[in-house]
Amino acid sequence: MTKTIVTLGELMMRLKPPGKLRLRQAQSLELRHGGAEANVACSLASFGIASRFVSALPDTELGTQALMALRSFGVDTRFVARMTGRMGLYFMEEGADYRSGCVIYDRDNTPFSQLNSKDIDWDQVLEGAHWFHISGITPAISADTKQLAIDAVSQARERGVHVSIDLNHRERLWDYGVSASEIMPSLVEKADTLIAGRGDCPACLGIEGDGESGSDVWATSLSDKVLTSFPNLARFALTIRSSSSADEHQWRAFVGSRSETAFSRTYTMSHVVDRVGTGDAFCAGLIYALMDNQTLQEAVNFGAAANSLKHSVAGDTNQVSAQEVSDLAQSNAFGRLRR
Repeated sequence: MTKTIVTLGELMMRLKPPGKLRLRQAQSLELRHGGAEANVACSLASFGIASRFVSALPDTELGTQALMALRSFGVDTRFVARMTGRMGLYFMEEGADYRSGCVIYDRDNTPFSQLNSKDIDWDQVLEGAHWFHISGITPAISADTKQLAIDAVSQARERGVHVSIDLNHRERLWDYGVSASEIMPSLVEKADTLIAGRGDCPACLGIEGDGESGSDVWATSLSDKVLTSFPNLARFALTIRSSSSADEHQWRAFVGSRSETAFSRTYTMSHVVDRVGTGDAFCAGLIYALMDNQTLQEAVNFGAAANSLKHSVAGDTNQVSAQEVSDLAQSNAFGRLRR
């Protein structure tokens, strides 16, 4: 598939205690890199899609290390600016049994938080692009990135590039005087595909489904309301997770268009290795299938399989092939020895 996707967002360094230690117990920290849009770009590059990432990193050794992490997946980093500043960090404490995990952000005053749309050559960034993807995390970071997100989506739309937005609501990040519900509707108005988690639409768009949260009725009614409220949207995707403990999750996905709906099967995961980035894995899988002109049912199946496999992969970024995802999406097989 010779198609190109452009994503825009911040890449951070992730620091996590080994095993399931709490941060207060840690004597050492494991280092990885991650960020919603970067995770999508890396996954799609692994699937064979030409992936460009637009961002800014500090012109330091830590910034170089992060850039190398992107390049190791085959991501095009020509449009990652190197600027004065510090590396964005987040600290992750992994949950265990009935103790929830937590994330602590340390990303103020990073180069990306100050990136200005006027410094980006949008003609070059979007040249030959078929798809543009962004998440609701980017406009939540700062007033500058809010405007950057608005401009990026507008630039993509003007050029006829398909726009997808993952609402990806992070309440702790919206701390510069505006709320998600004030900004996200104007961005969604310019999107073609919208992706949301279970609580994202009420928080970002003020829209809630009918019936019990997580049910078929709730998902289809929420889709109908979102598609009615935003006539520009071609489709709406929804991820539905239920958890009985940190290690036991049930997960499925839904996609609705103006003419059809499709649910994936439910995946039950009893030994979760890392749940961070699983939503990004779904986004990448769904985008890949849609770019490949697969049916709505095939697309939600592929995205759900990509999400399920990510639960078995440590780190923020999915590290599986399109063939592995396809094998799982098309069968009930698991744990097959590859020779």
